[in-house]
Amino acid sequence: LRGARGNSGVILSLLFRGFSKGLKGKKEADGHDLANALTLGVEAAYKAVMKPTEGTILTVAREAAEKGRAAAATDPSPEAVWKVICDEAEASLQRTPELLPVLKKAGVVDAGGQGLCIVMREMLHVFEGGDMVQGDAQTNTTAVQKKVSAAGSFDADITFTYCTEFIVAREKGNDRDPLRLRAYLESIGDCVVVVDDEEIVKVHVHTNDPGKALREGVKYGQFETVKVENMRIQHENAGWVEEEGGEDVQHPVVLPRSEPE
Repeated sequence: LRGARGNSGVILSLLFRGFSKGLKGKKEADGHDLANALTLGVEAAYKAVMKPTEGTILTVAREAAEKGRAAAATDPSPEAVWKVICDEAEASLQRTPELLPVLKKAGVVDAGGQGLCIVMREMLHVFEGGDMVQGDAQTNTTAVQKKVSAAGSFDADITFTYCTEFIVAREKGNDRDPLRLRAYLESIGDCVVVVDDEEIVKVHVHTNDPGKALREGVKYGQFETVKVENMRIQHENAGWVEEEGGEDVQHPVVLPRSEPE
């Protein structure tokens, strides 16, 4: 949760936290256990978002979990159930543009949902006996950083300018309910995610006045991290790739999406 970046990153961390709680104390897990654990993560993620938006990583995770629970009734082996979960997640991903107009306009699928599909598919690879992916110690850290965003391919309708994220360390004796914080943030912005655990409150919000969000957030404890980014500037720079030699070359970015039958 502390290292999560962006809205989808926070949701992904909640999926895994719920998954962890669902498997707590188990030395072995079958397909029922995996599907139920994923469901716990989905429930936690939906609870954290003030107004869940369908056509995102939330939808992909929920539909995959539902299909997994149904599959476990037929064949409860972990490999079989997780394969069904992966297949449904990828099918759900292809449907995201039909649920979210901004994706359809750009001709892309949801990026957070696609990331989740990759994670799930690699988990299946390990379940089936494959090796875990190892980090490459020889990675060339001087490689040119490429900045790519599908946002560059269309004119975004940005209502709130600043993507604001912060983590507040909970203080002993501070019994303020984070639900009040979430309700306040919803009144000054959108894309609100507030996650509360025993030690921290993690916040994500799009707003035109990040100062108001921070002033309210500090009432719940001391800041551990604060990040504010101007999404209008990000959009202006989106779709451009910084190539070696200092030249900027525009590349349209279109994620794969199957054509309708």
